[in-house]
Amino acid sequence: MSIIILVLATISFFCFTVLPTLKHRVLYALLSLAIMVLCTGAIVLNDSYNWGMKVQTVTKKQKLVSSVPDHLDVLLYQPLGTKSERVYLYHNSSDEKKLRQTPTTDTTTKYSQTGKTPQLVVTEERYVYQNGLSELFFGILDNNDRLKHRTYEFKLTDNWFVLSTKQAKQLKKLLEEHDTELKENISQVIQQELAQKLQQNPTMSSTERENVLKELQEQATQQLVKKLITQVQTSDS
Repeated sequence: MSIIILVLATISFFCFTVLPTLKHRVLYALLSLAIMVLCTGAIVLNDSYNWGMKVQTVTKKQKLVSSVPDHLDVLLYQPLGTKSERVYLYHNSSDEKKLRQTPTTDTTTKYSQTGKTPQLVVTEERYVYQNGLSELFFGILDNNDRLKHRTYEFKLTDNWFVLSTKQAKQLKKLLEEHDTELKENISQVIQQELAQKLQQNPTMSSTERENVLKELQEQATQQLVKKLITQVQTSDS
């Protein structure tokens, strides 16, 4: 509507200016000019300062799985420019082959390790028309639902690691180089821990023993991986 009114006012101003035979043409020309100025001002205010718009916030929660396929819970990132600028690479499903990445414009990314289950929370603030009148007047500009800002918040559990793509490659290399040694160390730790558990509970059933072994396997693996990750992060700093 705003563009249509502006065009009509411009045509009217031209007609009243160049056609001297019309009565009260000066008055009508000034009125057309005023409408032109008001429409132009409204369009500029809407386009540059979001006049006639309001902010609508939408929050979506997405499933989050590890960025790497090596049975480790890892969130990858790629540094951009300075160390504070990052693009995070992630999967929403274990079936995904290609990594998703966070946008770089009008976006804040952060992570925390306080979640009960890993998930990605995306919050978007968008400009939408304030009411039906605003939509009628500015709808022709096609600027509804314009992004103001979005926030990507990765909520991770304690067993997740946040690594750069470079650190992930170094970690993979270390795991391959020391695979046999790591398995032996994990086996020794499990045997020692299992012996202590059996002393505390000599009547442990086979099912309970399997569950304990699985738990000890995960704990021992996590501890050794943490040491390697600390080594990788130290060498990369």
